[in-house]
Amino acid sequence: MANMQGLVERLERAVSRLESLSAESHRPPGNCGEVNGVIAGVAPSVEAFDKLMDSMVAEFLKNSRILAGDVETHNDVAALLKPISEKIQEIQTFRERNRGSNMFNHLSAVSESIPALGWIAVSPKPGPYVKEMNDAATFYTNRVLKDYKHSDLRHVDWVKSYLNIWSELQAYIKEHHTTGLTWSKTNEKRRRQR
Repeated sequence: MANMQGLVERLERAVSRLESLSAESHRPPGNCGEVNGVIAGVAPSVEAFDKLMDSMVAEFLKNSRILAGDVETHNDVAALLKPISEKIQEIQTFRERNRGSNMFNHLSAVSESIPALGWIAVSPKPGPYVKEMNDAATFYTNRVLKDYKHSDLRHVDWVKSYLNIWSELQAYIKEHHTTGLTWSKTNEKRRRQR
């Protein structure tokens, strides 16, 4: 449990740092600003996602509320995921806006793997999903290691600490949620008895 608390604290610090970097840019999420000398405005993928959320997803949620019961309760899960989804989008947009950064490989490692936080919506086996996201990060962290392993070990430490987040999350999932997130009170009672 202490490992999980440490993981959560590290994730919170990482998100706080990314949020502060994002706030410094003074651009709304999805605004790509200027990329390679071209003023891009809002990324087409963000516009398409917003359109999907405002139409099909909104209609589905409305119909779920009408049906009530377990179907309406399912909407609560979607509401829980919304803040995570928004932060993931902000992180990915930040990376796209900063393609010229000398830390682009760092940003890419985070951007490509951060969707792993959505593991709670993956069933039946979220562990392999997190591993896949970790592998995506590794592609970029290997570039960071190549660039800095002989010149600045702080980057090597950063890589190790970042990849450890996903390794620890995989271990946590394997131990507690192998087949997907469980909401069962029975499982909670079992955990308390341990």
